[in-house]
Amino acid sequence: MPNDDDRPRLELRGKRVVLLLQGGGALGGYQVGAHAALAQACRAAGTAIAWVGGISIGAINAAVIAGPKSGDADAELRALWDEILSPNFPPFDTSAVWDRLPPALRANPLAALVPKYANWAFSAFNPLGQPNFFGSRVFNPLENPWVAQWSRPLNAGELAFYDTAPLRATLDRHVDWAAFERSGALRLSLGATRVRDGETVFFNSFASRNPQWPRIAPCADHVLASAALPPAFPAIGVGTELYWDGGLSSNTPIADLAEDLTADATRDTIVFLVDLWDRKGSAPRSFDDVFWRQKSIAYGSRKDAAAAVLDTHELEVEARRTAPARLEVCQLMLERPPGDTAPQFAYGDADFSRSTHAALERLGLADMRAAIERPEVVRGVGGRYATLYRHGTYGKHSATDGSFEARRARKRATLRAPSIGGEISGDAYISVGGAASTDGSSSGEVLAKS
Repeated sequence: MPNDDDRPRLELRGKRVVLLLQGGGALGGYQVGAHAALAQACRAAGTAIAWVGGISIGAINAAVIAGPKSGDADAELRALWDEILSPNFPPFDTSAVWDRLPPALRANPLAALVPKYANWAFSAFNPLGQPNFFGSRVFNPLENPWVAQWSRPLNAGELAFYDTAPLRATLDRHVDWAAFERSGALRLSLGATRVRDGETVFFNSFASRNPQWPRIAPCADHVLASAALPPAFPAIGVGTELYWDGGLSSNTPIADLAEDLTADATRDTIVFLVDLWDRKGSAPRSFDDVFWRQKSIAYGSRKDAAAAVLDTHELEVEARRTAPARLEVCQLMLERPPGDTAPQFAYGDADFSRSTHAALERLGLADMRAAIERPEVVRGVGGRYATLYRHGTYGKHSATDGSFEARRARKRATLRAPSIGGEISGDAYISVGGAASTDGSSSGEVLAKS
C-alpha cells in the first residue's frame, strides 16, 4: 500500500546496513545502479554498508562491493562490468541502432526481438567466448562436452560449454581478497548449491551462527562456485565438494542468512534485498515468452521469504527468545511495465549488450532512490520490531501485498478457535507479535508449523 508523499525517508543513521543481491545474469546491471544510490544515501547519513551477500551475478557484484581493489566500490564495480559486457556486434550495438529505425520498420510485434537475438547470439552462445568473462569449448572437439563424452569419461570441470578462467582473472583484478582479513572489513556472504545433495551453502567471511558454514577466507573460487550455472559453466571444487550456481537451490539470499541477520543485538539492522526476477507477467504469446516466464517464476520463487524472516523475528522478540533489536527489510524489485504484452526475449538474462546494461543501471539507481525517499510499508508483516518495505519499478507488488494482512487475520481466527482436544488456553494464544506455544516449541517453529 503506497504511503503518503510526506512520509519520512528511510532512516539509515546508526543502523547496520546490509545489501543482499539475487542472481540473474545480465539483469545484475540493475544492482550496479541500486548500489550506487544506496552508497550515496549511506554517505549522507554518516554510515556505510556493513555486509554484502549475493547469489550468482549477485555474488560477483557483492565481492567487488565488499573488497574493491581501488577502495572505491562504485568505480570498481563499473570497471568490472565494462570488461565483461559484450563487444558490440557487429562493430556497433544492434539494440541501439534498432531503436533509431523508423517505427514502420519495427511494426511487426516480433521485430523487437531481432536486435536481442543478434546481441545474445554473440554473448550467450558466442562460439568464440567473451573477453574477460568466459572462454569457449564449442569448436574444439576434444573439449566440447557433447563430442568428448563419447570418447572418454569427463570430470565435472569438463562438463560445460564454457571455461570461466577469464572471469577468475577479472575478479582478481578488481577484488582485494586480502581486505577481508583486515579489522573492520565488510562482511561477505556468497551462496552456492552443493552438487552432492542440492543443499544451499554460504561461504562467509565471518563466523556464522550456522555451524555447517565455517568462516572462510574469500577468494575467486567461492564467487565462481556461486555463479557456476550448468551446463554453460563448470562445477567448481571448493575443498572436497563440488558446487553449482546458488540460484538452483535458493536465489533469494535472506532466509538462509536469517540467523546471522538477527544475531547482532547491539543495534538495529536494515536489509536492502535487490530482486531481479519479476514473477508477475502477461500470458505467454510466444515460446520466448514461455521460456522467460518459466525462468522468472523459478528464480523469483522466494519473493515472500523476507516476510517470513520478519514475522519470525517479531515472534522471537515477543517471546523473549532474542534481543529486542529492530529488523527492517527494504525489498527492491525489478519489474516489467504492467500490461506489457511486447514479445519478451527468452534469454534476456544473457543480454550483456551495453545499451541494455545502461538502461538497467539507470533503472536500479532510480528505484533505490525512490525506495529510500518514499518507503512503502507492507501491512500484515512483522510488528513493533520488524518492518517490511517494498518498492517495485512499477508498483505491481502492491496489488497483492494485502494478502499478508488476510493471512494474519486467518491465523488469529485459527488460534482463537477451539482445538481438536478442547479450547486453546489464553496463554497459548499468539497476539499481534506472538509468544511461545504451550508445547514448548520456539516461536520460529510455531511459524514454520503454520
